[in-house]
Amino acid sequence: MNSVELELVATLNQNGLRPSQIHTTVSEQFPSSKCKIKDIYNALSKIKDQEKIGDTPTKVLENSFHNNGFVYYTRENSSNNRTEDIFFCHNKSHKIWRAFPEVLLIDTIYNTNMYKWLSVQFVGVTSISKSFCIAHAFLIRETEKNFT
Repeated sequence: MNSVELELVATLNQNGLRPSQIHTTVSEQFPSSKCKIKDIYNALSKIKDQEKIGDTPTKVLENSFHNNGFVYYTRENSSNNRTEDIFFCHNKSHKIWRAFPEVLLIDTIYNTNMYKWLSVQFVGVTSISKSFCIAHAFLIRETEKNFT
């Protein structure tokens, strides 16, 4: 894929087109190109990797939350400026929870990620007994302060 095609892929991706739509457009714009759908996915991966250069994993995560409509909170240890707790919730999930606040289940999963942080899920139940995810959190330790 040449640089002109790569620029087109980046522009179409920024405008919200799906990879299949991007592939169709690139094929129409460059009929002699032998571009396959796999090339589009590879180009999108390369573009995302270039956006992350120089960022810490926490910064990349925060950018993802911000770009995808999540409300999130982080807490840092003041002595070493390291993130210790992360809480995130999508706006749509919060609205559903506001409609069905009667049941709130909290489940903690241990040692399932590379940082060995606790993974916490907050789940609600609707009036027709359907469960839905409200929010998630990653906690460095299981204390009352962290959960509060």
